[in-house]
Amino acid sequence: MDKNRSELFGHLAYDDSLTYELLLQAEEELTSRIGDLLLRAGAAHLDFTPLGDALMFQCAFERHRLYIYRKIALEMASLLPEGVQGRLLCVDKTLGPLHVYWLRKNVWQEEERPVPGEPPRGLRQWHCVSAANACEPVTQD
Repeated sequence: MDKNRSELFGHLAYDDSLTYELLLQAEEELTSRIGDLLLRAGAAHLDFTPLGDALMFQCAFERHRLYIYRKIALEMASLLPEGVQGRLLCVDKTLGPLHVYWLRKNVWQEEERPVPGEPPRGLRQWHCVSAANACEPVTQD
């Protein structure tokens, strides 16, 4: 049974002003320093994925602790060089509120977003007759 109840997803984007050499250098340093930061914070299953002009990462935590995520945002913002911006998404597996962070060099912002228990009004509904049939939208009157 999975003992990790919370996951953190990160996305760092490199500005066009960075040369290829500077991008590679920043990516190597950020991967190392952010990896150390996340491990110190108690992260498990840490995974980094470089993708062109972005670095994505993901990890899991035993609990959804807001103060830990805020400390990670604070420290990551201090690690970012000029020309790199980041976003973090923190998800509680019980689908409690989502926490989103935006990061720039020495600056971070946070937003909490609830995940409603019921769908918002006005969403398109899809009806499936059986698992073998394709689903079709239900027309709204």
